[in-house]
Amino acid sequence: MDKLLELKRAMNIKSIDGVVGYLVSEIMSDFKQATVEEVMRDTVPVILTGIPNAGKTFFLREKLLPSLNGEDPVLVVDVHSEYPSLEQIDLGKFYALDFKAERRKLRFIPNPDVDVSKSEIAGLVSHLVRNQKFLAHWTIVFEEGHRFEKLKVLRDFMAEARKHTRKLIVVSHQVEPFKGLGRILGIHRAI
Repeated sequence: MDKLLELKRAMNIKSIDGVVGYLVSEIMSDFKQATVEEVMRDTVPVILTGIPNAGKTFFLREKLLPSLNGEDPVLVVDVHSEYPSLEQIDLGKFYALDFKAERRKLRFIPNPDVDVSKSEIAGLVSHLVRNQKFLAHWTIVFEEGHRFEKLKVLRDFMAEARKHTRKLIVVSHQVEPFKGLGRILGIHRAI
């Protein structure tokens, strides 16, 4: 806090929020702006980043997902239940999916207990790996990716996803754990 106050005085900015906003905008200027076209231009995974409340989920839910072909399947790991228009499935229904024939847009809401959700996601990703030869048309989104950054199975899946999925998107305000595993695109909110 002392450092922020020092920067506030040195930069002649009216508030600490203004200092934080400025610093974040400087950091975000290193990342290319996310657009539907930029996200979907190839099969390389995307790490979608931005400050909290910048509009990452809004961008995915209101712009990117509606732009996809109605026949292309989607799976969103919807940590905070922010995709109500997608059909919700539990782990049992997920494990029963016929990935080759499936055409629905689905969401899985993990357990609110972080440790339980990590176990669920580890199992979910392991199942995706077992079925990777059937994922060529799938767009897969992991919201709150920083929550699962230490899952080796997720990082391994990301490293190979370009070969097997239409698109893998990991949403996280922390990009360091995912550097080298995909293109980093930002959602910039006007400050």
